[in-house]
Amino acid sequence: MIVRLLTFITLAVMLGASAALATPISDCNQDKDDDRRIRGCTELIRQDPNHSQLAEIYFYRSIALAHKGDTAHALEDLTQAIRLDPKDAGAYYNRGTINANRKELDLALGDFSEAIKLRPSHSPSFNNRGLVYSDKKDLDLALADYTEAIRLDPKNATAYGNRGTVYRRKGSYDLALADYAAALKLDPKNHTAYNNRGNVYRETKDYDRAIADYDRAIELDPKRGKAYGNRGHAYRDKGDFERAFADYNRAIQLDPKYDDAFIGRGRAHVLKGDFDRALADFNAAIKINNENLEALQERAAVYESRGLSDLARADYRAALALPATGRDDKGAQEAALAALARLDAAARLQQAATMTSLSTNTIIAPLGRRVALVIGNADYTHAGRLSNTMNDARAIAASLRRLGFAEVIERHNLGLSGMTDALKDFGDKTIDADWAVVYFAGHGIEMSGNTYLVPTDAKLARDTHVQDEALALDRVLSKVETARRLRLVILDSCRNNPFLSNMARTVASRSIGRGLARIEPEGGVLVAYSAKHGTTASDGSGANSPFAEALLANLEEPGLELQFLFRKVRDRVMEQTQNAQEPFLYGSLSSQSLYFKQ
Repeated sequence: MIVRLLTFITLAVMLGASAALATPISDCNQDKDDDRRIRGCTELIRQDPNHSQLAEIYFYRSIALAHKGDTAHALEDLTQAIRLDPKDAGAYYNRGTINANRKELDLALGDFSEAIKLRPSHSPSFNNRGLVYSDKKDLDLALADYTEAIRLDPKNATAYGNRGTVYRRKGSYDLALADYAAALKLDPKNHTAYNNRGNVYRETKDYDRAIADYDRAIELDPKRGKAYGNRGHAYRDKGDFERAFADYNRAIQLDPKYDDAFIGRGRAHVLKGDFDRALADFNAAIKINNENLEALQERAAVYESRGLSDLARADYRAALALPATGRDDKGAQEAALAALARLDAAARLQQAATMTSLSTNTIIAPLGRRVALVIGNADYTHAGRLSNTMNDARAIAASLRRLGFAEVIERHNLGLSGMTDALKDFGDKTIDADWAVVYFAGHGIEMSGNTYLVPTDAKLARDTHVQDEALALDRVLSKVETARRLRLVILDSCRNNPFLSNMARTVASRSIGRGLARIEPEGGVLVAYSAKHGTTASDGSGANSPFAEALLANLEEPGLELQFLFRKVRDRVMEQTQNAQEPFLYGSLSSQSLYFKQ
């Protein structure tokens, strides 16, 4: 919140007071030492409780109290000043400032509105009321106030910067960049404008420009944690975790109550597969602010991934209980609703399985050692963001953990080196496994009859780059083939190819088709596509893709043989997509029955 107290000099300009105030209150209004000013004002009040300038005395003392951090007594003095002089616009402005910084938003809104009513030409009052509206997530009213602040004072750099932030939150990135440019032209050392412009570049995946702006913000003000935290987000999104963690640590060191830095560091830990550290960071963020919707969602996802359904359910419900006033909030709560439905369905299936086992005295044979690799790629540097892939991967990983898989390696937003490392680690774990399962949600591409999984950092500027920048399906298949009983690869990646339109073609005979390539796996390997070869799959409109939703609905059903499970998945997807998408299973198995849940 960029709000500041008016000084007594600003007040004089604002109210048209005379330059030379009465001598008796000089010790109260002119001393630069806050303690001496407080003593002087207090002595004046004690000596003459009916002083003709008593309102001003309370006002001046409130400024000194606020400077010392005693905002409670500063508020009391401002209220006294307003009682004595109800037309003191400066007192309303300063009381609104303190209330805004204390997050008493409704009180602040009333004070700034009264200040504007008394002095409608005062640009800072509109700017600060805009900040309150922005904190209340009423972005249209905030935008109107910032625009009026700029009209009243075209040199108000702060108002330009704040309006730019509203445009960014509304997704109007070009307008946001224009406002930040105007703010920096007026105030080239405005570290906040550099930081916030960096946020625009980061959200539009222009990470190098974002980092350059964060660097400048840090150079101008190295003691503020926010720019470090935001630069950490940019490094994390680029996959540079070492620099990301260094920035998050520095941000938290500078501001131990910076909840967004804890959330960002927690997400980086999730991407690295370190769920214990991620959970600790999300806990810290929630301790700072127990109404932080992002932190609740992230912690719930970690709980769900670890099979802690009751804890996950509690966090999802807490997230739903919070007011959803912005687009991102509503999307998060839709995801929470879908997660609760998923958890409740899994609980019902578990209860049914337990009752069946008890009633029939069934002896369940051991399923053997089962391992899985789950990858969800969403934030593609050179392509659009996929909306559901991380939700899908998290939910599938959580389901496999509930099903008793010995180990589930879960990774998100991996570049080529990250995917290669994850695949190598997984291959080491499949050597003595009975089951080896890979689930990938993200972009896939077919070229010359071969299927490739696309990492988040792939550019694919030329067709000759595909083999260098993407991961061939054959490499994935080679990692599962050592498992003794089941070797399964599931690809929810048959989406439209976003790279095709800009890809330079160098060999005329090299074909690049829709969807993924037809495959004939050998050695008892099964490959499941979310859409048949040569066709594309849908992301869907809910929290999960149609294929992931259907898979989750059937994966934990007791006694459902594996091949019949995929038939049910096919039927459900066909129904949901009006036959537009047909999942397909490639490969063959022996006569031995296989169950995810017996």
